[in-house]
Amino acid sequence: MSARLPRLGLLLGILLAAPSCVSKPSLEEVRDRGLHTPVQTLQSFSVALRANWPQEEYTCFSSDFKARNGLSRLGYLEFRDRLMKEQPLLRYGLTKATCDPSRYDVEIDATGRRARILVEVSGRQLVVLLRRESFYEVFGAPSDPLASPELWEDDLVENLVAAQMLYEDDAREQLAAIMPHPGRNLRDLAYLRMGREWKIDDLYIAEEPSAKP
Repeated sequence: MSARLPRLGLLLGILLAAPSCVSKPSLEEVRDRGLHTPVQTLQSFSVALRANWPQEEYTCFSSDFKARNGLSRLGYLEFRDRLMKEQPLLRYGLTKATCDPSRYDVEIDATGRRARILVEVSGRQLVVLLRRESFYEVFGAPSDPLASPELWEDDLVENLVAAQMLYEDDAREQLAAIMPHPGRNLRDLAYLRMGREWKIDDLYIAEEPSAKP
């Protein structure tokens, strides 16, 4: 487990003195979850914390954040379980900081791929850095007609381009997929989904008054 991960626990501990907003998420908040904007991603992470949905929390982090911290899905669950047992109120810390999105200072860089959110809380400044990631998912028809479609592929677009499963034409700004999927039959294809999502790349309490994305 990365030595950087306990910093998240320390961060949440600092945030505990923030204005209270720690109730379970409403149906409207759950319905509004998504990763389509930087603010929506941060709010979705807060909803997952309040609802105690660690798997949903994990999906809010970027691939780079997970790689830098050696953070697998299981590793995050283990770290989170240990942290919550030792300090069961910590999950409310970040929730308190995110109860009023109107207080956010949001900046998206010129590339449209990175963003920074600043939040004043308990006299400190919470910095949330986000990056936009392109994803690609392929689903096939299940062998059991009563079951849901099976996930064939779930990866970042850049990884699949490197593996030559997708082909990118920068000049035409086009992306091509070759079907059938490797090892699969085209007639069994259910659907494919591709898009861009904002993911949390880091979050911390700033030592200086401001920080750039």
